[in-house]
Amino acid sequence: MSVSLAVYKGKGINSPDSIFINDIPVSFQRIWTGLWQESIINCDIHYFRSFSSFTVSQIPEVLVEIDRIYDYVQINGGIDKDYISARIRDQLKPFLTDFYNEHKDDDYWFDLG
Repeated sequence: MSVSLAVYKGKGINSPDSIFINDIPVSFQRIWTGLWQESIINCDIHYFRSFSSFTVSQIPEVLVEIDRIYDYVQINGGIDKDYISARIRDQLKPFLTDFYNEHKDDDYWFDLG
């Protein structure tokens, strides 16, 4: 089992006309329930957490949260440090940055779970 970031076209989670576009793998479940969750709790993360959603306009705030997670993992990472660091550095940040730059004025939302 794994955790993914789902992308929807629509106004938000309560919008009945939202359409699933794609999903981006984030982590294996074992790692998510370990170091990811530890960092989310200790870094006071509000958007980038399990069963949470955010809109394209909130991506700049999400990127700040992901940076805090990255920094936490660099100090407290243990065995999963390299895996999480690569996911953030090579996948999540580039994807979200590019998506925001291309769609910041459009109606999209994301569901992490």
